[in-house]
Amino acid sequence: MKVFLIDDQKITNVLNRKYLSMIREDLEIFDFDDPELAMAALETEKPELIFLDLNMPIVSGWDILTFMRNRKIEIPVIILTSSSSQQDREKANLFHNVFSFQLKPLTKSGFNELLEGYYLHGDYKTSL
Repeated sequence: MKVFLIDDQKITNVLNRKYLSMIREDLEIFDFDDPELAMAALETEKPELIFLDLNMPIVSGWDILTFMRNRKIEIPVIILTSSSSQQDREKANLFHNVFSFQLKPLTKSGFNELLEGYYLHGDYKTSL
């Protein structure tokens, strides 16, 4: 399974990659600390799941979600953010491909639960 990690903080991507690799060895993980590169990759690569930060300079997670909606890129997204804003949670509900809204940092067990939830539900909109 191909997974994208999109977060402007390199260390966050390194940690998230490590946790995901420990949980599932079969994951093909691509991490992006430049959201513009991630958007370009979305047009050529087809990941099955995206972990997305919201608060990034220049191009935000909201920009990426809008980009995906406008191009009809139907890939499930798990938002990993430092924002605990109820407004952000409500806004995330406007994007039908957002599977979950999680506060970072996420632990190994948190990633495990998210992946289990993703695989158990064909209808992946379950845990906002």
